[in-house]
Amino acid sequence: MSHYLVPFSVLEQTIQAGQCADSPDVLYYYLNVTEEYAERLSINDAVRLHQRVFYVLLDTVCDTSLALHWRQTCLDKVYLPLSHLKHLIVTYQDARNYFKMEHNLRILSHYFLSSFEQQGQY
Repeated sequence: MSHYLVPFSVLEQTIQAGQCADSPDVLYYYLNVTEEYAERLSINDAVRLHQRVFYVLLDTVCDTSLALHWRQTCLDKVYLPLSHLKHLIVTYQDARNYFKMEHNLRILSHYFLSSFEQQGQY
């Protein structure tokens, strides 16, 4: 799987650093490439890839040093890898992991949505 992740490391660093905050096309490209790569992977590798993307986006949302509009854009898209993961649930453990991620997203998004609203950005 590592040869699929090479372009991701550069994109992930760009996204997490907010270097493309004024160019959401970079984020959309990252998500599209993720979907294309995941189609070529085994189920287990696809799960790991979607989890990785989910946490990149979630970590970006939680980084208060980044521009609010960029964090909001990432929050709007963090549901995509989660949705892909839902379709890859095979075992009970897969379901537990999915629901834990979903729960964490609900808690953090609620917290950050209220902070966006307080700052007039939502």
